[in-house]
Amino acid sequence: MPPSGQHLTDREAALLTEYELIRNEVKKMGGLIAEINEEELDALTQSMRAVEQKLALVYTVFRSSIYAHLSQQEASGQAQDPGSAFGEPFQTNCPPFD
Repeated sequence: MPPSGQHLTDREAALLTEYELIRNEVKKMGGLIAEINEEELDALTQSMRAVEQKLALVYTVFRSSIYAHLSQQEASGQAQDPGSAFGEPFQTNCPPFD
């Protein structure tokens, strides 16, 4: 509030009105966020955990299939540098073949 005896100009009043509208919207968003945190966060966390586990499984299966493919190539004598087509060597964490 302005000190007594001073009046707001039209621009100042409009600015304060806009600030009040923004404050009300922020309060609404805060309420929605609190509601989501109370009600939906646990379900969302469980869903994301399930997706994470499935992704880890797919990654493991993919790596093992690549390993099997490379093992098969080496066993048949067709082994060549798989990274040569891309200009960089192929790197893996798999143990070397004896």
